[in-house]
Amino acid sequence: MPFTDQTKLIVDCQSNITSTDLWNNPPETALSKGFTASKGKELSLNWPPMNLPAANYYVTLYFQDNRSPSPRSWRVFDVKLNNQPFYNGLNVSTNGVMVYGKQWPLSDQTEIRMTPAPSSDKGPIINAGEIFQIVPLGPKTFPREGT
Repeated sequence: MPFTDQTKLIVDCQSNITSTDLWNNPPETALSKGFTASKGKELSLNWPPMNLPAANYYVTLYFQDNRSPSPRSWRVFDVKLNNQPFYNGLNVSTNGVMVYGKQWPLSDQTEIRMTPAPSSDKGPIINAGEIFQIVPLGPKTFPREGT
């Protein structure tokens, strides 16, 4: 489900990376645009837009600096999920980066909050995310129960 928020700044990405440049292969369109915030400002998204059932989730977030590649095309920020640290000091360049967490406990509305490092000359940016519910398999059956 795509990020949607008409109140956030949407930017086009200028780098020529493809989803195969990242370990988890996101959809190609995920790297073409991103949400960003101004220098020194936090970026917060409620995503997915519906409440999640209480469970453990596999969460993957994709980031890419939207500017043309140069020595200054990077930004550093912390990422929190529901006010819990997800990744601190994430350095995002035009090469793109993904971070993931497995067995991440989520429920109800999920907030992704990115806080820029004081040294970063640009605000945070996010391109895409994936959330998969981890469904535990029930008790194992014994072969004798199948006869």
